[in-house]
Formats: sequence, structure tokens, C-alpha cells
Amino acid sequence: MRGGLRRRPPGRYLGRMAGCDVVVVGGGVIGCAVAFELACEGASVVLVERDEIGAHASGAAAGMLAPIAESSGSGPLVDLGLRSLDRIARRLPELEELSGIDPKLLRCGVLRLAPPGEVEDLRAAAAALAGHACEWLDPDELHKREPRLAEEWGGALWAAREACLDPLSLTRAYAVSAERRGADVRPSTAARGVIRDGARVAGIRTDAGDIPAGDVVLCAGVWSGAIGAALGRDFPIEPVKGQILELEAPEPTLPAILWTPDVYLVPRPDGSLRVGATVERAGFDARPTAGAVAALLEAACGVLPPLSECRFERAWAGLRPATPDRLPLVGRVAGRPGLWIAAGHYRNGILLSALTAECLAAELVRGEAPPELKALDPSRFSSAAATRT
Repeated sequence: MRGGLRRRPPGRYLGRMAGCDVVVVGGGVIGCAVAFELACEGASVVLVERDEIGAHASGAAAGMLAPIAESSGSGPLVDLGLRSLDRIARRLPELEELSGIDPKLLRCGVLRLAPPGEVEDLRAAAAALAGHACEWLDPDELHKREPRLAEEWGGALWAAREACLDPLSLTRAYAVSAERRGADVRPSTAARGVIRDGARVAGIRTDAGDIPAGDVVLCAGVWSGAIGAALGRDFPIEPVKGQILELEAPEPTLPAILWTPDVYLVPRPDGSLRVGATVERAGFDARPTAGAVAALLEAACGVLPPLSECRFERAWAGLRPATPDRLPLVGRVAGRPGLWIAAGHYRNGILLSALTAECLAAELVRGEAPPELKALDPSRFSSAAATRT
């Protein structure tokens, strides 16, 4: 742990007398992490969530912390993801001590399996990423590590730093830790609108009453767009449905996460195996379907044939908040003083939770603009999106 449990002195909110300093809208992993970091910065925080903590995309995730496997080793996600992975690992002892919840971090690494047509590209990526503990495994080495794999794979990129954890436990650990730091966490409290003071956003209206605040942070995932529209701001966030399965894990358990272009297999410490995930534009329909379940099972058994003998446990789905460039919107909303956003994390909300929360809290409370936020600036889409007044 970094110097014991943290309590930083209040920043620019020192002396506020009415309402709270910040209202966070949304009780997924991003909202709960933001509430925790703001509370650690000395701000008074209220978090509202219309359902239960982690009830939507965060609770539906597989829990992979895999920036290299998800991106093939290129693009801004790699750097941001690796930094956030390190920050999550440093943060977990504090979260566990404060909350009593263990998110069950498993440093298992990822084997990104190479179909015949991708061998040379992944071999080159492994060489380029050698400084991030990546290496190339030829087919013989790969099948020594996991002899149950189907024979078709031409090798694998081995990313030793990558990991997984239980996403719902992490979300709840952030929420409880935020409360321990003084935040007021209110599940079953739906945001119905905002309080405005001229152009400034000065709090929110809920079904339990108004909450005045110095600033409002939208962390409502796929529902952030509707709130923005009511304020005359178009946030280009669309729901992308992801269905996922849970199977009884084979014995012995997998030595690593197995990742392919069609399916990934994530071993869990409880003896289960998570299989995901579809990518569907189905609006706000978050129901699992028989066709998607069948397709995932077929793909999983094609990777690891013994899975056909494993017991099926359950299926579920979540709605990932996606932006056009698949990077989140994090920071101040231009033209709406008092309004901030941290949403649109697509498949990487769990992975980017620590980085998002720390950077946003630093700017909001201390006025520091971390360089990581430049690529995530919400205004990067303003020229393409219609902005209403």
C-alpha cells in the first residue's frame, strides 16, 4: 500500500456551505471510482444510481485487464491501459482494506492465439512489445502450455502482464471505499434532470429530491447521451450489446486467458470460466439470446474442444457505451460550466477505471490537467456533432 490509507486535504471546495461539492451520476465502475478519488481529494460527494451498484455494464463484464490483447499492441489504448493496469494493482490493497471486498485479481497473462492468416502480424507485434513483457510462442511452445487447444493455431502472442479480476467486486469495493472516505452513495435514486443557474449546471434533480452541487459528473454509461441531449450537448455514445457465458471450468484450469478474434476464455479463481463476448448493435435490448449463446459455445469449443463436456452455468448481457473512436469521453464539457463527463469506455471500463478517476479528480479538484486526458477530451467530436443551444 502506498503510505497507508490516503486522506488528502480539501482542494478548491474548502468552505462550501450548501449542498455538496460534486454529484456523480452513475453507479458503475467508473462512477464509483470517480466518487472514491474525489472523496480522497477532500471533496464532499454524492453518488446516485437508479438501480443497484454495478447493475449494468460493469456487472456484466468479463473483468479482463488486457490492453495489449484487446488492441493488438497499437493505438492509444495500449499506453492508457497499461498505466491504468498498474494503478489498479497499486490501488487494490487500499480498496480491500477500506471495503473488506477482495476483487480477486488474477495475474494469469493472456495468450492471444494466432489464426494462420495473422501469424506474421502477431509475431511482429510480440517483438515490438518485448519491453512490455510480451513474447511470441510458436505452435509447439503454445501447445506445451495448453495441450488441449485445437491444432489450428499458428502460435500466440504471450502478454504476461495482463490479468483479470471480478468486475462486480471491484465496483462494489470502490463504492464502499468511497463511503468510508465520506461519500454519500445512494442506490435506487434516479437522476431526472439537472438544476441550472443560467448556463451553469448547479446540481441534479432526482426522484428523491434536488441535490445542489458545485459540479456534476456524468458517469451513466450508455445513458449519458440522453442527459447530455437534455442539456443541448450531443455525446456520441451508442449502446453495443455484449453477451457472455459462464461455464464450469475444465480441470486443470486454464493457465491464462485465451483470446481469439471470435471469442475469449477467462478463468476465474472460483473454478468457473467466462466466455465472451458478442458485439451487437441492438439498441437498449440487454437480453441474452439463444443464437448468441450457441455461437459463443461453438467458438469456445472450437478453441478448446474439451469445453463441450463442461457444465453450462448461465448467460447474461450488458450494454457497452461506445464512441466512434472507441476511446472514452473524460473531462470538462465545453459550454456547460459545472458539467463533466466520464463515459464511453466501451469494452475497457474496468481496465481504465483507475486512470479515469485519478485524472478527472486531479483536474476537477486541483485544476491539474493530466496529459492522459488530452486523447480523451470530450470536445474532440464537437466539430462533427450537432451542438444545440
